[in-house]
Amino acid sequence: MLGFKTAAVLVGVLASTVSAIGQVREGAAKISGLTQGDVIATKDYPWSAIGKLNNGAGGSCTAVLISEKYALTAAHCLIFRSTGRYLPAESLHLVLGYEKQQYREHYYVAAYYVPPDYQPHHPYETLANDWALLSLAPTGPARTQPLALTTDHDISRVHLMTAGYSHGTPYAMTADQNCKVIGQSHDHSFLFDSCKAPAGYSGSPVIVRSADRTGFAVAAIHVANQLWQTNTIAVAIPMEAIWPRIRNCVEGGRCAFQVVAHGHDPTAAEVLSGLPKLGYRNVVSPSPTECVGGNSACTTTLTAEP
Repeated sequence: MLGFKTAAVLVGVLASTVSAIGQVREGAAKISGLTQGDVIATKDYPWSAIGKLNNGAGGSCTAVLISEKYALTAAHCLIFRSTGRYLPAESLHLVLGYEKQQYREHYYVAAYYVPPDYQPHHPYETLANDWALLSLAPTGPARTQPLALTTDHDISRVHLMTAGYSHGTPYAMTADQNCKVIGQSHDHSFLFDSCKAPAGYSGSPVIVRSADRTGFAVAAIHVANQLWQTNTIAVAIPMEAIWPRIRNCVEGGRCAFQVVAHGHDPTAAEVLSGLPKLGYRNVVSPSPTECVGGNSACTTTLTAEP
């Protein structure tokens, strides 16, 4: 069980060479001066499955395509900071292959799910639930190969990589291709790693490579950074904590989305007012052909079971 002290979240770090207690404080989620990786080509796999998530309110994060219809990101990326409320699904757009203000593929967000235990006004106390599943509606043919997921418990000696859209380089994707696991919380709610993850990387995948170096898989979703001793380490939520909660949706279409798009771009008033609370809406996943051009059918067909 995680314990809390004032505004800090106490998380146990457990690894073969590290055993310590870390604190994820409010200031640690946005640490200034973080370095970033090298600029990379977004057409190359696995980077091609990582996109920029624009929120329609002047902010952006990173998200990763995990199937033709779904992507993962961080829950706090769906919050309008000025009000602390969730943004309408209509205001969210995912673009793949984004570089130099051009993109390869564009997706509307038809609906999204956030774990009920995540609380926007208590983000650090509920950090273990800071992830979100996006239901996507493509605006054209979907050509990108999604990234697979892995729930392997023992990745302590595995080579890690990550990539995202840093606020320092908003028109290019950067990546850290040489990082490693530092530790893991005792309850497997958090993964700590050495990947460079500056502001804008929230929602980016922590990627592992197969033993034969021919395949890739998402091991975790980046959500924060943490000061530990004299270093900054990245904090991610491992797939073993996320996958059991989204498997029925991703594999079987049995989804429960709290926010569903209504088929039009939100007005400024709708973005500013936001959504004071999330309530489940029953919907059925649309086929790609129904969603071309932002057809309203995308918002009326997603099957959900709470």
